[in-house]
Amino acid sequence: MTYDYCSRMPPELWASVVQNLPREDRQHCLLVSRLFRDLARPLLFSRVTIRMGIGNDENDEERFDVDASLWEWHNTVNEEILQHIACDSDFSKLVKEFSVRAHNEGTDVEWEPVILPHIIKALEVLPHLRSFRWYGTSPPLTSSVLDVLARTCGPTLAELSISVLDPSEDASQYLAQFTNLQTLSLAGETRQFPLRRRYEEVEPQLTAWAKNAPGTLRCLSVWRDGIWAAPLNVFSGLHELSLQLPRSLERLGFVLEHCSQLRSLNILVGELACGRQLTTALKAAPHALPHLVSLKLICQDQASVTDPSHIAAFLEGKKRVRRIDLALNRSFTSVTLDAYACFLGLLAALPQLEVVGLALKGKTFTRAHFKLLDERLPLGLSALLFTWNFQVFAGVSIEDWIAMLNRRVSLGYVHVSDEMGNLNLRHFLLKDHPPRMELLGYGVRMSGIQRKASTGEWAFAPLWDDPRMAFRTVEDFGCEDWEWLLRNHDAHGIWTLEPYFAFQEDKEAEYDSDY
Repeated sequence: MTYDYCSRMPPELWASVVQNLPREDRQHCLLVSRLFRDLARPLLFSRVTIRMGIGNDENDEERFDVDASLWEWHNTVNEEILQHIACDSDFSKLVKEFSVRAHNEGTDVEWEPVILPHIIKALEVLPHLRSFRWYGTSPPLTSSVLDVLARTCGPTLAELSISVLDPSEDASQYLAQFTNLQTLSLAGETRQFPLRRRYEEVEPQLTAWAKNAPGTLRCLSVWRDGIWAAPLNVFSGLHELSLQLPRSLERLGFVLEHCSQLRSLNILVGELACGRQLTTALKAAPHALPHLVSLKLICQDQASVTDPSHIAAFLEGKKRVRRIDLALNRSFTSVTLDAYACFLGLLAALPQLEVVGLALKGKTFTRAHFKLLDERLPLGLSALLFTWNFQVFAGVSIEDWIAMLNRRVSLGYVHVSDEMGNLNLRHFLLKDHPPRMELLGYGVRMSGIQRKASTGEWAFAPLWDDPRMAFRTVEDFGCEDWEWLLRNHDAHGIWTLEPYFAFQEDKEAEYDSDY
């Protein structure tokens, strides 16, 4: 391709082409011509990620030994990136998102004294920064980082995601300096964890931050009970609210009453009383949240919702709902199908439904269970997550499952979290899948499906590695709906996506050099 040929098309059209290329192809564009380099650079370098630690389970000593060679490499890469930002003003203007992954648990590596000064120098020259995320607590975020953020991009920062500060510091007053903040996460993502053994010092900090939450917010996510300290005017403008493991939902009705503009509600609970309090709040406010589009209710540990009829009543009339994810932590018996039918009846009553997550649990999954599931699952689904925990199949074959999924011709992403290990559809779906399917997950593993260049046969692309699974982003999925669907299903770590050791044996053998 010559430059004369490229010049025949307006740059705006080439920009559209480059925007839709995979990241690897965008990297190649840097070497094609000045035009393609100028188009690709903002896309490739608008997001910067600094990695401090591997992010593995701190109890997995063997894996830390294997990954030890990455420490020095990460340190070198971090320094090079940060120094380049500090020294090249043209490059620094490209950076819109800055993330730090501070997951250094279980090691003796001292990252903070080495990397933190470089981070601060880089942040001082990022006038166009829109998003800052600090994941993890090792090392913890410091007030010096927040200070330079407030000075450099206080009027422009739109997203701030943090876990916990150094326990000796209180920097909640900095929130007032982010005058256009729209998204705030206070340890409100599973990527922020672990907060192991630090609960007592974390909660007061998060409460102080929540008290200072600005009225400009549209998205708010808070861990534990800090959410109840947020000013009343904050709730009235929210479009998305996420409650992460609150100890109590006794005040949920009050929040529902004031979130008149809310589009998305995400609740993750684990306390025994929370299930009852959740249904009580929904029952008392059936007409709340008239603009609701997405609902995610995940019960784990001691929390459960035994009667789904209250959720059904709350959703009645909410015809805009297009995403729903329900993990109620209850078992469905094979003796009576009433509760199971009521549970699935939620789906049939939502005409715009496209994205569904379901937790199905019990002893025996019968043909009657399967028939109801097939009848109630919308045919227009684009993404489906099964959290599966039935011990026995009765009268249902793998072929039945594949046929059911193939009737949903718009399915692009299917994920099965299979605690019993008896619903592995992965290789069957590779051979026979819906025409639009691109991504398939089983347990903690994820891979795309695509045709081999040499034979034209369907094959799995390389598996996502652990860091990509743990920090999975919208950019990783290529679709915001898909990222939302798997969100919060690994609150205790990615190993809770059962089975954790799924298909490790063919990790190296299932794809070839075509990729």
